[in-house]
Amino acid sequence: MIIQFVQRLGIFCFVFLTFACNVNRVKSVNQESDMKDTLVFTGCREKLSIKAGSVVEIRLEAIQGTGYQWLLKEPSPLVQQINPDVLEFTSQEMKEGTPGEAGFQVLRFKALEKGSGEVLLEYRRTFENTVEKSCRMKIEVE
Repeated sequence: MIIQFVQRLGIFCFVFLTFACNVNRVKSVNQESDMKDTLVFTGCREKLSIKAGSVVEIRLEAIQGTGYQWLLKEPSPLVQQINPDVLEFTSQEMKEGTPGEAGFQVLRFKALEKGSGEVLLEYRRTFENTVEKSCRMKIEVE
C-alpha cells in the first residue's frame, strides 16, 4: 500500500515539474520577444517619438538603497507605465546593480494611442515632499 502511494506521488511530482518547467520556458521566451521590441533610452529626453503599441524603456540616473526613486507625477493618457510597483535598478555597466552604487532606475511604458502629450517624473523619497530632480518629457505617439 505504501509502495503504491510513493510510486503515485513520484509520478505526480514528475508530471507537475514537467508542466511547471514548460510554463516557465514559454514565459521566458515571450518576455524575451517583448524585450526585442522595446526602445531603450538612457537619461531624460526632451522629446520621445514612439509608435502606438510599442514599449519604451527609460533608464534614469539613480542610486539604489537610498530611498530615492523616480515616480510618475503627471501621467499621460497616451502611455501606461508597466509594473509601476516594481523597482528595477541596473548599474552603469548594464549589469544588476548593488545598493549604494550609482546606476539607473528602469521605467517601462507602453504607447496606447496616437497623439502628443507630456509626462513628468520626479526623483524623490515617497515619504518626503522634497523633489531632488525632475524629468519632463514630451511624447509623440505615431
